Amino acid sequence: MYYKEDLGYVYPERSDEHMITVKHLRDTHFDEHFEYLDKSKWFKVKRFFLRIGMYILGYHLVFFRYGLKIHGRDKIKKNKELFKDGAITICNHVLMWDYICVMKAIRPKLQYHPGWKINFEGPNAPFIRIVGGIPVPTGNIRAMVKFKKAIDEVLETKQWLHFFPEGSMWYYYPDIRPLKPAVFNFAVRHNKPVIPMTISFRKRTGLWKLIGKKPLADLHIGDPLLPDTTLSVKEATDKMHKEAYHIMQVMNGINPGDPTYNTDQNIDNYKKTM
Repeated sequence: MYYKEDLGYVYPERSDEHMITVKHLRDTHFDEHFEYLDKSKWFKVKRFFLRIGMYILGYHLVFFRYGLKIHGRDKIKKNKELFKDGAITICNHVLMWDYICVMKAIRPKLQYHPGWKINFEGPNAPFIRIVGGIPVPTGNIRAMVKFKKAIDEVLETKQWLHFFPEGSMWYYYPDIRPLKPAVFNFAVRHNKPVIPMTISFRKRTGLWKLIGKKPLADLHIGDPLLPDTTLSVKEATDKMHKEAYHIMQVMNGINPGDPTYNTDQNIDNYKKTM
């Protein structure tokens, strides 16, 4: 399962630093007046057609682009009762279209997800909003308060929420970088299950070698993690944070004792493996 291929990418120094650039097309003020959660009727109409479009085209495209294989979808069905009041999914962030991979894994569910605000000012902004993107503001305390209220509302209304807890996208990076603890704080405060997912890679073989050169992708779905309600919020957050990090590494074939297995979730201490 564990496969890495040196594709010549130069990864940033900090594990949560972005390595992509986005063409700036619009100026948007992500302040306390911005509607982080679109609840309009028109938005619901667009989401309806999005669902249809993903089945007709989107999920097929992600297969042909990445050779996507999904493992463990039975865990979504098996825990249907557990997820009836909503859930949080998490995944490592390693592909341009990895959120579509996650959408395919949980279909027919649609969810919301916080995203890098720069993406909401680029060419893909309209699509990112329709698939549930909520921009994360920076440098404005009041805006951050409103953003957090939007996230709280998603969870309070029993909807699904997705996080890329590594904080940034690194192309085809095979190892799991440190996870942001805020993700698990939301899960604990709202008593929501967390569904760990990971994307790993495999070498192209056969006909796949004729239509591309980069590795193919496998998405793995793990068993849900539940907040420990016997602990304080901080203790339960820390516990879930550590459990998720361990499980995500193991799902990608990185086990304790392996050279790239990591326990330190301090972003500043993370050592790049490629």
